[in-house]
Amino acid sequence: MAPEHTSDETLKVMRKPSFKHFHNFKKKNDDLNKKYGLNQELIPYFISSTPNCKEGDMGFRLEQVQDFTPTPMTVATVIYYSGYHPYTMKEMFTAKTEKDKKSQPIFFFWHKKECRKKSKRT
Repeated sequence: MAPEHTSDETLKVMRKPSFKHFHNFKKKNDDLNKKYGLNQELIPYFISSTPNCKEGDMGFRLEQVQDFTPTPMTVATVIYYSGYHPYTMKEMFTAKTEKDKKSQPIFFFWHKKECRKKSKRT
């Protein structure tokens, strides 16, 4: 399962559907597991540091996350290198510094003791 992000604004840049669809799918998955006595895990795939993503945009309980890697022929890569959305010419933040890139995944892991203090939003 690859919702890739929790922020609808970030998902728009990635040309992905709203995160609400993941919630709907997860509910159906949980209901079917319960109905048939199954324990099939749903392991979502998320990416941190994508263009237009800020620290506070993350907040889903995860065990793993991948840092954004620019790949050819994607809108996100154009934004990463230029700082602008190619369709709207709107300037967009992209985590590029080591500090910014390391701080983003912390918000995905807010539930882990070692990240709890670091993820406090002030």
